[in-house]
Amino acid sequence: MHTNSQLAHIEESKKLTKREALILRWLLAHPKPWTDRQIAAGMRFPDMNCVRPRITELIQKGLVDEVDSVRCNVTGKTVRRVVPIFEQGELPL
Repeated sequence: MHTNSQLAHIEESKKLTKREALILRWLLAHPKPWTDRQIAAGMRFPDMNCVRPRITELIQKGLVDEVDSVRCNVTGKTVRRVVPIFEQGELPL
């Protein structure tokens, strides 16, 4: 199945919002662990609230997973890092 078809199926079956879909597409295009702040910067969002709640929703929908924690170089606080989850047999998009 073509990768665009796979993503369209995921978006429809999980009922993703536009913002969730944008973030998931970005994560799939950049498959490594990212903090919420790094994702916001990479996507050029001006506010953390543009991504943080959506990432939590993607985790709850089983499409993104928290892999570890690191110290944020901006706030000095411990923050999560996330990666997209691929179903068994699927390849990264």
